[in-house]
Amino acid sequence: MNIKGKHYRTIWFKDKLTVQIIDQRYLPFKFVIEDLKSVNEFVDAIKDMHIRGAGLIGAAAGYAMYIAAVTCPNINFDIYLEDSAERLIATRPTATNLRWAVERQLENIKKVKSKTEKIEIAKKTAEEIANEDVQFCKQIGEHGFKIIKKISNKKRGDVVNILTHCNAGWLAFVDYGSATAPIYLAHDKGIKVHVWVDETRPRNQGAKLTAWELLNHGVPHTVIADNTGGHLMQHGLVDMVIVGTDRTTYTGDVANKIGTYLKALAAKDNRIPFYVALPSSTFDWKIKNGIKEIPIEERGSEEVKCIRGWCDGSIKEVLLTPKNSPATNYAFDVTPSRLITALITERGICKANKDSILSLFPEHSNINTEISIKFQSIWKKTKTFDFDISELNLYRTKLYNLGLIGTNNKGIGFGNISQRINKGLNFIITGAGTGSLPTLTINHYTVVKKSDIEKNLVICEGLINASSESMSHAAIYALLPNINAVIHVHSLIGWKKLLYKIPTSSKNAQYGTPELAREINKLLKETNLKKIQIFVTAGHQDGIFSFGKNIKEAMDVLIKALPREQFS
Repeated sequence: MNIKGKHYRTIWFKDKLTVQIIDQRYLPFKFVIEDLKSVNEFVDAIKDMHIRGAGLIGAAAGYAMYIAAVTCPNINFDIYLEDSAERLIATRPTATNLRWAVERQLENIKKVKSKTEKIEIAKKTAEEIANEDVQFCKQIGEHGFKIIKKISNKKRGDVVNILTHCNAGWLAFVDYGSATAPIYLAHDKGIKVHVWVDETRPRNQGAKLTAWELLNHGVPHTVIADNTGGHLMQHGLVDMVIVGTDRTTYTGDVANKIGTYLKALAAKDNRIPFYVALPSSTFDWKIKNGIKEIPIEERGSEEVKCIRGWCDGSIKEVLLTPKNSPATNYAFDVTPSRLITALITERGICKANKDSILSLFPEHSNINTEISIKFQSIWKKTKTFDFDISELNLYRTKLYNLGLIGTNNKGIGFGNISQRINKGLNFIITGAGTGSLPTLTINHYTVVKKSDIEKNLVICEGLINASSESMSHAAIYALLPNINAVIHVHSLIGWKKLLYKIPTSSKNAQYGTPELAREINKLLKETNLKKIQIFVTAGHQDGIFSFGKNIKEAMDVLIKALPREQFS
């Protein structure tokens, strides 16, 4: 962002031993740059909100871990870093970016051995975290811009009125911001926008920080009391709401500054779209229920009882309440996914639900599937690979629409489909946990390079881990050179009808295990499986496998064997 003609990030290296930040406590009245040279100074800066905002405290934690490495006293290096990490994480419990950045640093630092290498990798990782934050926010702006443009076109170029809450702007990140990035881009491209800026009690981040940012960027805006938003919505003065988030569950629940939930309720009641902008570092891939599981930070009561402002040439604090009246200060609340129109991420826009979120972030599709993968997986993460999945994906979609691939009552995906590559033992297969997704892309597939039954090992490459049934698919390809496609589905009706009437694996052979792979070998030798090309798994309820010389043949074998009531 430009301040008086000079571009600034919110955090940057001054030299090898000093990180500089913009001390937000003095804004909008003074522009103060602070030097941070120790872990203690970082801890105080984050805890006491010299810096704040999900993306920025994540970046700051990355820089802090570097400072910890480069200033480590003459004691055990790794223990000192672990202690510094724990202290940093404890400063702000709600925002997930903080822990994410610290753990990323620790993981990278452990990859090298010497102290010199550890310091170098810590510096590199800190810069990567900061640069990614900038890039992701810029991409969020580009995706969110399309929403604003669409509203502007609908209003025939009239002003688009946007309501914000708290500060999810440039000051909350390293640059651009999340919620403000689309606004800045729309303004820069000539779309008429006006922003209603919630004051955001008790620390007034909206009135102080968002308003200051918008003023510096030249964006028309009006500061309002927090309770004004509902009135504006009732009278048609708000076209959309856009906020940030400090932690978002993989199911779409959002923890943001206290008062966000009430804005979402008002928006829902008045049929006004409510958007949340966030980089992927803000997702918590371990939490399902935001209201029950996200820790809500409680800050000191003085923030509620007192207010800071500009008076007689200096910043002063005054008491608002009776001196002896108690006060409670919850810093965040949780907005449930049902109230959110969509999430705006660096990869695009998605609905606030698990399936839609995972469609953008397939590398996390194995949520709830770790217990399902029973083999040792050596998984090399690669973004894409050169393979035409169009036919394979067509039949996978058909299987999903027929209910043969999907999600069970525990939320765990089932069913997979694969295809041999170039007549070798390598094959491409749908990834772990993708059963819940109605449509897939190349990013939801992985290539199995090797399978070793004796070692219970699968080696794969892709953006997502291999399906839990990969070893079974591999066994079929290894034993039947003319077979080029394998389908695995779940059908309770079909399973009951076919059990022991066609080749059936042992009850003792569970899915995804070497035992099931050996059972496939046994069935091929002792039954007519090679001829009929379909079998059921007694040790894996509902499980049915079919295979063929091509994907169409495998599909035809399956559909022909299933009872007609399966599709009624």
